Amino acid sequence: MNYAEALAYIYGLSDFERSGKFRNDREQHLLREGRLLDLLGNPHHSYSCTLIAGTKGKGSTAACIESVLRAAGIRTGLYTQPDLHTFRERMRVRGCLISEEEVADLLPEVRARVEEINREGTFNPFIPYEVATALALLYFQRQGVEHAVLEVGIGGRLDATNVTQPLVSVIASISFDHMNVLGNTLREIATEKAGIIKPGRVVVTSAQSPEALLAIARIARERQARLVRVGSASGDPAQAEVEAGQLPALSYRYQPQEQGETRQTFTVSGPRGVYRDLEIPLAGLHQAENATLALATLEELRASGRPECAWDEDALRQGLRDVRWSARLEVIARKPTMVVDGAHNADSMQKLVQSLRALFSFQRLFVVLGFNADKDLPGMIQALAGVDAVILTRALNPRAATLERMQELFAQLAPGVRLHTSSDSRMAMDLARTLATPDDLVCATGSLYLAAEVLRWAASQGETRVAASIEGVDH
Repeated sequence: MNYAEALAYIYGLSDFERSGKFRNDREQHLLREGRLLDLLGNPHHSYSCTLIAGTKGKGSTAACIESVLRAAGIRTGLYTQPDLHTFRERMRVRGCLISEEEVADLLPEVRARVEEINREGTFNPFIPYEVATALALLYFQRQGVEHAVLEVGIGGRLDATNVTQPLVSVIASISFDHMNVLGNTLREIATEKAGIIKPGRVVVTSAQSPEALLAIARIARERQARLVRVGSASGDPAQAEVEAGQLPALSYRYQPQEQGETRQTFTVSGPRGVYRDLEIPLAGLHQAENATLALATLEELRASGRPECAWDEDALRQGLRDVRWSARLEVIARKPTMVVDGAHNADSMQKLVQSLRALFSFQRLFVVLGFNADKDLPGMIQALAGVDAVILTRALNPRAATLERMQELFAQLAPGVRLHTSSDSRMAMDLARTLATPDDLVCATGSLYLAAEVLRWAASQGETRVAASIEGVDH
């Protein structure tokens, strides 16, 4: 089997990522993944792990945790999804992507066990994500990983990653997304994500909504897990619930210092001390929150006493300073300034627009926009009602919303926005560069699929820094 054949097998399975549809057997996911890993010798038992769920920020948080542990000399694994350019981005050891040869060498072993289970006839067929998760966990074992940082795909309770027994469970920001799978209220969504909480262990969260927090706290109490909360020094949205004894107070508070277009500094106060002048090369206040969530998690990992979770303040500062996480308020060009961001729900779109206005100086704001059809299009469009112009386009993904549907919604919900259309993302970016002056700002957003295409467009335009960050393209 070569790499192309390996990808063809994985993506030939029933694929939610491309179709947007789940099989009606979600309750089988954990049982099916557990059986597969059992046949593979339970590779995930050979190293400790951290498991991270959440609507937004889980990838950035995972990247921060892994970067600090790697800076401390620990042999780390990092499992994230979706990828931007190549399937190989999903699994890394000490910051390096799995190679094409390693995918091709390991997948036949996983495939043989999948086919053995299929012959048993107990479960419905596997999906690509489950196979990829097993491949990652096996790869980490074969590479001698000491601690793996694992990002949940969707939800948490029934996600394939939830077969693991993390030392610390982490729940990042919670907002509305994947409602057709997770529920229509923040309580329902938070309950699904809180399914990763393990009995008697620790859960760290940066969730701010009292409704979501109460759901997380309830499950933590039921499982006798300790709940650690992270938030802003400017105030606690759940203070009334804290005073009523329903929630613990914030344990970690971050205070922004200097905010820039490509990096920021902040201070964190926690139960074990104060960390001043922490620096991350990620823009936006939400990234300070994600980095604080990572810091709280790292302190809980270190408190476990495990040697593979030991770090010092030098490693913390270096790891945060060196962290990389693409397509999050990422500047890809100048004159005009062009930014890429993977915002894909109403809350993240609102925060994106706020961050653009706070961080950048510009005359006009152009947005190159492409959504997936199954997202909250009305909510995201309402968040964009105050921008100067929007160029509607479509990523090369079957789930992409049509130009006609987006035009219709803008006419209803944001009639004051000047609209342009372009049939593909490359042409849309070319059009944006033509329409914008050097003093304008262009932001491409709406989905990670669109963000990935725009990054590749930037690389083709001679943006060497962007080109250097793309280690192959599979799709």
